[in-house]
Amino acid sequence: MHILYIHQHFATPAGSTGTRSYEFARRWVKAGHKVTLITGHYDVGGLQVAGALYRKQNIEGINVIIVGTKYSNKQSYLRRVTSFLSFCLLSIYAGMRTKSVDVIYASSTPLTVGIPAMVIKWVKCVPFVFEVRDQWPEIPIELSIITNSFLIKILLWLEKTVYRNCSSLIALSPGQADGIRAVLQSSCVVRDAYREKENTQYAIRNTQYKPITVIPNSCDTDVFMPDIDGSAVRQRRGWKDKLVLLHAGAMGKVNGLDFVIDAAERLKDHSDIIFVLIGDGNQKLSLESKVKKLDLANVEILPSVPKQQLPEILAAADIALVVIANYPIIEHNCANKFFDGLSAGKPVLLNYSGWQRRILEGNEAGFGCDLCNLDQFVEKVLYLNSHSRQVEQMGKNARRVAVKNFNRDDLAKQALELISSVIRYE
Repeated sequence: MHILYIHQHFATPAGSTGTRSYEFARRWVKAGHKVTLITGHYDVGGLQVAGALYRKQNIEGINVIIVGTKYSNKQSYLRRVTSFLSFCLLSIYAGMRTKSVDVIYASSTPLTVGIPAMVIKWVKCVPFVFEVRDQWPEIPIELSIITNSFLIKILLWLEKTVYRNCSSLIALSPGQADGIRAVLQSSCVVRDAYREKENTQYAIRNTQYKPITVIPNSCDTDVFMPDIDGSAVRQRRGWKDKLVLLHAGAMGKVNGLDFVIDAAERLKDHSDIIFVLIGDGNQKLSLESKVKKLDLANVEILPSVPKQQLPEILAAADIALVVIANYPIIEHNCANKFFDGLSAGKPVLLNYSGWQRRILEGNEAGFGCDLCNLDQFVEKVLYLNSHSRQVEQMGKNARRVAVKNFNRDDLAKQALELISSVIRYE
């Protein structure tokens, strides 16, 4: 079959962000299917572009179409909105030019990728699967990024419309699936779904009968491995015998990394503990300023690195950090660094609760905390620092969870089977 994959923020391992769409698509190609992927130019995505409005590349058998839309986490709100809208228009054009499509697979964020998916679906009369990576617009509304009441109404309407017009939905966590279900159940067509309950085909296409499958982010167990030697990095960075807690990823409002700085301030007298933050984002300068103002020697803020260089750095760390800002809706997140830590055989420390905490503590692979509870977080850090044997065992447990529960091959196959079933059903 021919899958038209729409993802504005596509990235390869040459970039410094998540590579879910790349990993899934190349596996689908390997399974014998044709994949055309429409994307924009994400500054941390690792794609080589020359500024053209429409450019084609072949990446491991994936037919990648890069449209001339630039996006960066450093952009202003207005620039991001412009980026989303221009991608909508250009991806509609690219999708219409793509021949013999059997199914559309659109992945958010942003939510607006659902617009070209719906348009192409209606014109080409093919089914459409929508993957929800982050629940929009609920997250930017809760973070007060979007405050205009008229715009909020439009986005909430668009969310329902996209959900109602796709054939099937994929959520990355159980909490996200619940959020999607709540949106669907609030839709005015619930009454119609109940009225037509005996009509199975109609019912499945509407509201609470819409199929929602949880397919989380997955572990690159052949990239991040516990037997990688990180000693050279430790020596070069001067970490020696310190307990190294590593955050590798974005530094934006949603990441809430001020929390880490606050924890470091509490622990500044513990010279054998260091927090290392690697990445980029619109909060990076303020974080650096705060570290300097507090004169903290136990925090290092380093530039982002390509994903290809991250395994050795993660191997040099002792604990993988996953931290979020104080917004309950983000507890449903599915951060790549959580899975990278598991795969590398590192205990994972969260500053929040939810489904990931249950996995960690249920398998003795790390700890969670009540959301942004600094006392609990500092207590966990001190515990890890004084229980080196348990840290080692937690790392082994983490790797076991990665292999058993979040294997990339298994989850890509699950997504492919869902796509195939949608085609058969339609």
